[in-house]
Amino acid sequence: MLSLVLFTLASFAAAATTITTDSSAVVDKTFDYIVVGAGLTGITVANKLSGAGHSVLIIEAGPDARDVPAVYDAERRGELDGYCNWQYPAYDENGTALSWAVDSGACIGGGTSINGMVWDRPAPAEINMIEQLGNPGWSWNTLEPYMEAIERNHPPTLSQIVDGAAFDPAVHGYTGSLNVSFPDPMRIPEAQRLYKEALPQVFEGLVVGDDLSARISVVSASTSWTIWNDESAGIRRRSSAAYALLYAQDQQRDGLSVLAEHKVAKVLLNSSTDFTAHGVQFGNASHRTLHSVYARREVILAAGSLASPPILERSGVGDTNVLKKVGITSLVDLPGVGVNLVDQPGTASSALVSSAYTNDTALIDGRNLFAPIISLVNIDEIFATNATSIASELVSGLHSRAQKLVSAGASSSLQSALAVLGAVTNLTVEARMPVAEFICETYPSVLTAAFWPLTPLSRGWVHAASPDPFADPHIVPRMLTDEFDLNVAVAIAHRSRSLFQSAPFTSVVADAYADPSSLNADATDAEYAAWFRATSYGASHWVGSTAMLPRTLGGVVNPQLKVYGTRNLRVVDAGILPFQLTSHTMSAAYAIAQKAAELILADA
Repeated sequence: MLSLVLFTLASFAAAATTITTDSSAVVDKTFDYIVVGAGLTGITVANKLSGAGHSVLIIEAGPDARDVPAVYDAERRGELDGYCNWQYPAYDENGTALSWAVDSGACIGGGTSINGMVWDRPAPAEINMIEQLGNPGWSWNTLEPYMEAIERNHPPTLSQIVDGAAFDPAVHGYTGSLNVSFPDPMRIPEAQRLYKEALPQVFEGLVVGDDLSARISVVSASTSWTIWNDESAGIRRRSSAAYALLYAQDQQRDGLSVLAEHKVAKVLLNSSTDFTAHGVQFGNASHRTLHSVYARREVILAAGSLASPPILERSGVGDTNVLKKVGITSLVDLPGVGVNLVDQPGTASSALVSSAYTNDTALIDGRNLFAPIISLVNIDEIFATNATSIASELVSGLHSRAQKLVSAGASSSLQSALAVLGAVTNLTVEARMPVAEFICETYPSVLTAAFWPLTPLSRGWVHAASPDPFADPHIVPRMLTDEFDLNVAVAIAHRSRSLFQSAPFTSVVADAYADPSSLNADATDAEYAAWFRATSYGASHWVGSTAMLPRTLGGVVNPQLKVYGTRNLRVVDAGILPFQLTSHTMSAAYAIAQKAAELILADA
């Protein structure tokens, strides 16, 4: 038995959250709510439920990483070296392992303990589209207040503004628990100036703005992160969900317990017509002995887009045919579980900096705060004169695309595929929402552009590989299987080479084709496509695998986030998003979790 590890997280006796690795602290006990996963959404919803006086247990598969410097020091993220990361294997449709592993947070805090910390908001149109897909109560006007409520923004100082920071006070919150700021000192101010001068020359019509979160559709601006400047320690501290809502002294809860280093095998469902969730089965990977713990009110899956579907499947909830293949008895036939999985395939190109500038820290600072400038660009800015014909093809090809997803096993039905792909197509064509993200960076001796298709039409799946709860999920991303996604990828890669040949970089760049050196000025689209396929990997913004949609459209949860065909069971994580958003996922995920807590409390 693992020794009990109790952390009294406040020096006063008023309240203390309990974090333990000893299963005996919870085995056969009963809590009001059980939350599976101590990531962003799990911690947030547990914080709200326990704050309302309910007893809550979070079960987290990974360790408590609060004292790990590479976790709490934002600029030491590069030292993680696989720590707090499941690094799941991924496969093609034939079962062959891909060359890259899937990053996924594997400690308390989940992805917010290891991610790039970029803070930006989605656009109103895409959130409203979620509601239009059959989810009343999920509009921009409903969700935006939660984004404001969670944020504690630290506006830029004059010196930060001089060095590139721009800021719109109307699109931020100031009283929440999650710190958001620019770093002090700012990153690469001279490179930021050059990039901002060059970007509108490369993407015709793009205007560099004041704030990544101040947007209707496209945007280009300097990045703020979920960090705060700790002057006493001389570091930029990560503001993860764990530091903001679990470890902080003002967030302590006597009624909140966290069991770390234990995986949930399945949800315990009453074997009756209503399949009521009344607890979970869990265990430690080293000992592999399974135990039970019980919920008076609800079980809430918040294990993320890659882990919640396999838990549902091991519980008997999923596509009956998929479950049968891996030896799991089906209780609730729910074909949408695990399919419609989507992430953004990204890669990068680099230009060699002239030797006179390699030691200029205003251009290259060697610091690890990813993506100091982000541009989100649409089909007009990428394809220019071809945009109209490309938009027309997207609309006319919708049915064919949807049918291909169904045939591949990436969508539960033609109706589901038409609804989801139709929503993305509408946002692309009618709202002219961004279809690519373009990041400007620098590393030792090089200027680098990282980029990816932002709202892919390609879809894959994630399923339980077996009834074994300690086995990795079977992930088939199927990235770049849609022709439009590949066309976006190729076009944005070409633009990256144009960037480094633009006038602002004339004196700075020695070789605009340094990496990939195999693709010179005469490289064909086919060569760029082959390179993109070979070098790209997921941006770790996985969504879609437990989609919030009507059941007739392949939905897994309803607008109250309740799993169809069950009672007292919800999913609260990014997997409920039916399609990829154009922002990084944190702001929307915090909004989802806060809204979920209100829905749950309303039923209490």
